[in-house]
Amino acid sequence: MPKSTKPRRGRASSTCRSLVPSNRPSTAIALPQRLTLGDHEIHPEQILNISERRPYGEGPWKDEPDRVAWTDAATGYACLILRQKDGTLAGYVAIGSSHPLWGYEHDAIPPELGIRPHEGIDYAALCNQNGPPALQICHVRHVTRVQQSAPMASDSDAAGSPDAWWFGFTCDKDGDLLPKGNFRNDKNREVGPRVYRDIGYVADQVVHLADKLWALDDQAPGIDGEGAPDRGVPLTLHSKSKALLPRKGGSHEA
Repeated sequence: MPKSTKPRRGRASSTCRSLVPSNRPSTAIALPQRLTLGDHEIHPEQILNISERRPYGEGPWKDEPDRVAWTDAATGYACLILRQKDGTLAGYVAIGSSHPLWGYEHDAIPPELGIRPHEGIDYAALCNQNGPPALQICHVRHVTRVQQSAPMASDSDAAGSPDAWWFGFTCDKDGDLLPKGNFRNDKNREVGPRVYRDIGYVADQVVHLADKLWALDDQAPGIDGEGAPDRGVPLTLHSKSKALLPRKGGSHEA
């Protein structure tokens, strides 16, 4: 007799696999009301796992998300942590158009300001809405509805506008471990021990960056001679830098 072509009963595994794809590019994580990262407690607006950015093997990254977005309570700035292609984490803070550093390229920021999160800022750009939503350096409210976890709490330039200017830093500097960059770790970098900069460390650096930017923002009315600074910023920007020209894109890997 010919073999039956009817599917076997009693097994749901094949059906389950079809309902839950194994290679989903990103997966939203249920949002807690509060999340402690490093020395700070935040109210997360988005938490994602991004399979294509996830490092393999055991390590501190195993239980970390790959994208966390929130609004800093003290400054009102939008903040973001996003994993890069090499498995390292990068941190970002958005400022509004009224900020004196709006439009500045990362290497044009006066060093006297002391704004150096993890060896310095190496990213500066308008909201980047190109590519997959999970990888965009932009606000949660501009991510597609499927990816979005919660609306932004504010509609200001810094916290919600697609025209906000983002400053960021990566954790792939000398002494940093690249979880997905074994060749670079072994062949093209400095000799010596390397440290993985975990999400707690990066969050602390992001909050520190937000504080530094806010201190200057709070002094903005005094830049043209009106008002008095009250946040102890070490340098007053007396004139606009020639670097104060909005750019369309940044330098971090998308």
